Amino acid sequence: MNRLKNKKILLIMPFFYHYEDAIRAHLERAGAEVWLVDTNIHAYGLGKKLVMFYTKALRDQLVYRYYEHALRDVPDTLDEVMIIKGTWMTDEVLHALQARFASADFRIYHWDSVATFPDQLRINRFFTKIYTFDPVDAAQYSWIYRPTFFEEEICHPSEEKRYDFLLICSMHTRRMEVLRKLKALAEKQQKTLYSYIYVPRLQYIRETLLRHNPLYEGARDALHFQPLPQAETYALYPHTRCIVDYTFPQQNGFSMRTYDAMGCHCKLLTNNPHVKDADFYDPQNIYVYDPDHFEIPADFLDTPYRPLPAEVYDRYRLDGFLQELFG
Repeated sequence: MNRLKNKKILLIMPFFYHYEDAIRAHLERAGAEVWLVDTNIHAYGLGKKLVMFYTKALRDQLVYRYYEHALRDVPDTLDEVMIIKGTWMTDEVLHALQARFASADFRIYHWDSVATFPDQLRINRFFTKIYTFDPVDAAQYSWIYRPTFFEEEICHPSEEKRYDFLLICSMHTRRMEVLRKLKALAEKQQKTLYSYIYVPRLQYIRETLLRHNPLYEGARDALHFQPLPQAETYALYPHTRCIVDYTFPQQNGFSMRTYDAMGCHCKLLTNNPHVKDADFYDPQNIYVYDPDHFEIPADFLDTPYRPLPAEVYDRYRLDGFLQELFG
């Protein structure tokens, strides 16, 4: 990333799971000066929490004022403007950005599928380069396909394994069904399972006390009212033989668990069939399951994780991700 030395970069992205701090740190390590702006407008103040309930005119005004305030200390002479996801980015805001930072190169990275966030089709005209994590969208719209990454600073392989399967996720009926089937399979194959499912307290009360949902009753020991802190999650990964992933059908891009498994040298169970086309796919390391007919070969965990070529790990480290985005 030598071309970033002394470059001035504006990075506009949602703040989540400290990824914004990690990306900024890597860019600064490459010699860039970085200004960071959060797209999660609803995270700032009660009025902004209600932004999605406003009329379009009021919402657009609020968004415009938010960016005016957020960008007040950013210099006009930027080299790069990189937007990740682009949630709440109105035409008025994007026009204002281009007018103010006229000398900057504008790029965007779509960390959502068009099926999930169709508004990206509207905002793409403002950018010279368009990247996406979704292989299907990349092929359909002729965008640059760039999968995401793992962080080498927090992904640490270990030979000491405590769990055979690990499932950490937020509550959803399909994930609960996968958990139920996974528990049955683990018992049958005499494997250990660590499961942690985050569910909002009110949702839990509604489903257990009012609806008597059997999925909740059968997974009571795995349910928690607070998400598992990221540090604790990454402390578990290296001591796990196989990380379990469930991707919603409308998402073709790979989840971060896919790359965390790679970085921690864990095997992966996923229902995303597109992983078979990835350059990191190895059937000894990754098994694609069918959520409706949940079967996993009994010998899948009995074979060791097979290390990938060094150039594959290099591509999927955070530095490799940023090298492509800013290259």
